[in-house]
Amino acid sequence: MFTTWLYISVSALPADAQAVAVNSIVDVSRHRNADLGVTGALIFSGSRFAQLVEGPADSVAIIRAAIERDVRHRTVTTIEAGTVDGRLFEGWSLAYSGHSTFVDRELRRIGEQYVQDGAGASRNLKMVLTEFSRSGGINEL
Repeated sequence: MFTTWLYISVSALPADAQAVAVNSIVDVSRHRNADLGVTGALIFSGSRFAQLVEGPADSVAIIRAAIERDVRHRTVTTIEAGTVDGRLFEGWSLAYSGHSTFVDRELRRIGEQYVQDGAGASRNLKMVLTEFSRSGGINEL
């Protein structure tokens, strides 16, 4: 069994600092995730982050606490948290996709959908993350 956490947050990064800050987030996260036995995927749309984190419960809790107190995120909204039998991103310490106008619209729509249909929002966000990883839209550097 693995613990999962799926969230969307609003970026608090100034536009002129986004590239450097996000590259730093990705670099640090890949190393930390590997050390903690965590896998997952991150999308940054330019105004929002969306991420699925999966792994041992203690490790996911450490990452979740760090993200929830990180000043680079605002309005961290948990879309889903629970346990699963298998990982969606086996072998990926952190799959990552950068700025995309299409993804920004999708993340906004999913965030709004969550208010009315949490299960549907969760399903749609997982689909966006997995489709990007399978299509090459997400890269593991």
